[in-house]
Amino acid sequence: MIVAPWARAARPRAVWHVALAAGVTALAGLSPTAAAAQQGASWTADASRYHTHARLTAALESVRRANPSLVTVEELARSPGGRTVHAVRLGAGATVGDRPALLILANAYGPHLVGSEIALDAIRRLAGAYGRDTAITALLDRVTIYVLPRLNPDAAEAAFRRPLHERLRNEAVTDDDNDGTPDDDGPADVNGDGVITMMRVTDPTGDWMADPDEPMLMRRADRAKGERGTHRVMVESRDADKDGQFAEDPEGGTDISINFTNGYEFFADGAGDHQFSADESRAVVDFYLAHPNIAAVYVLGAQDNLMRPWEHRRVPGIGGNPQGTSAGGPYSAILAEDEPYFAEVSRRFKATTGLTGTPLSASLTGDPASHAYYDMGRFVFASRGWWPVAPADTTRRAAGAGAAAGGAGGAAAASTPAASGDASMTEQRAAVRWLRANRPDGLIAWTPVQHPDFPGQTVEVGGFHPFARWNPPAAQLDSVTGTHARFIQQLAGMLPQIAIRDVRVARVSDRVFRVTAHVGNDGYLPTLASIGARARWPQRVRLELDTRGEIASGRKIQMLGAIAGSGATEEVSWLVVGDPGSSITVRASSPVAGTVARTVTLQGR
Repeated sequence: MIVAPWARAARPRAVWHVALAAGVTALAGLSPTAAAAQQGASWTADASRYHTHARLTAALESVRRANPSLVTVEELARSPGGRTVHAVRLGAGATVGDRPALLILANAYGPHLVGSEIALDAIRRLAGAYGRDTAITALLDRVTIYVLPRLNPDAAEAAFRRPLHERLRNEAVTDDDNDGTPDDDGPADVNGDGVITMMRVTDPTGDWMADPDEPMLMRRADRAKGERGTHRVMVESRDADKDGQFAEDPEGGTDISINFTNGYEFFADGAGDHQFSADESRAVVDFYLAHPNIAAVYVLGAQDNLMRPWEHRRVPGIGGNPQGTSAGGPYSAILAEDEPYFAEVSRRFKATTGLTGTPLSASLTGDPASHAYYDMGRFVFASRGWWPVAPADTTRRAAGAGAAAGGAGGAAAASTPAASGDASMTEQRAAVRWLRANRPDGLIAWTPVQHPDFPGQTVEVGGFHPFARWNPPAAQLDSVTGTHARFIQQLAGMLPQIAIRDVRVARVSDRVFRVTAHVGNDGYLPTLASIGARARWPQRVRLELDTRGEIASGRKIQMLGAIAGSGATEEVSWLVVGDPGSSITVRASSPVAGTVARTVTLQGR
């Protein structure tokens, strides 16, 4: 199975965002009014560096106008909120649509605004350097880069509204609790501080307790170890419809980041009516089908396989025989033949970016990353883009199982997708240490509130500041986006590149010649991932011999299997009957590796 810390059994109505204990953050000594002002000011200042939908649209149009022969911008889909999902194409020359392509998918997970910023910065840097930088010019003359910079524009726009709230869903209207009134009981700013965080309620029957290793965090009590819960934890909210539940019917419809096919969970919060039920996600698969030249995908979002690369592990199958699948789904692991490429690209990513730590990766349930690999047959590389890394976190190992945190809130308010227990707590402790040292207003102390739904009980509101764990401070943004732009340039350069090394002609008799061609791959990635063949995405290399003579042995057109990268070569030969001095052409082509041809004369001894 894939080695990663994000496996889980289900996606219940649980909020994984963990809250903070009182009196620890730098805001603890402030009055509630002053604390609210400082907390709101933190993201307000940062948000000015991030792009609203309108600013993103204007920025893309500006790049297109400045580089009309290099950049195109189209509307891929329109969200329920009326916002465009943009599709950008970078590439020069007449064959831009018929050569190896890298696809960048960003910001399907609503709070992950840094993904859009990385995508936009890469577009700007690559387009701006064309014609000035020799390496980038050669790259964009050879490959095409497609960019979908914001797959969930409705959810991302919540980052620029008050109260601040990490929204996951688009703006489709949905009646989650089936009470006849849609969107009538979602998160609420109970304490009036301008942000929506978490809420804990003292309850001896609750499942939550303070984390012994970092008392400012709350975690689920492990009753098997004799731990007793002291609280209920939920998203900050009121019981607006008086049904005894909290935030069970939040605004919006579908979380685009879990509306794809691989591992899709029916009836999960925000998952939509079915796979690709949202126009935004369905447009992505249509984009794949319309662009068979996409050889690899880079996903910026909640999943990661670059700091901790996916691995292949066999599991017991029928009769105990090892196999690469399990009851967890059609595939539970990457194929063994693809594993070395994930490992090597991970190594190059770390060397190029200098990033450290092991960010928690969301589970592969309806996400765009695993969909690209398992269902579309492409190599896919995924990154969180940025994460808080405390000094002690750089060599940690994420492990464990079970829910890490949760509560009775709606998934639309979640700060982080659900993940395994020990791994999630390790990451959160690291985040607390980093925020405490670098951005203390990203930690909001527990503050007592009078809550009408909990008479006689102690209710406190606090937690991580919205967006603080997903997006870097404004002062770091340029450094983060520049780092990933360098990797994107490197990754695009790894795409397969078909080559004909040489074509040799040997005379067999007066009019009979043996023609031998050596077809190779000068890129790093193979012309087809092993999963591509398994997923029945038959992007094979088409080899054609064009001659006016007769082919006595061999086929005029034949399909070659995957050709490994880094100079691997396949030899093919024919017997051709023709006039000495006449010409023949050998042409090799692949949607993901390009087209090349060599013409030779029938002559020789």
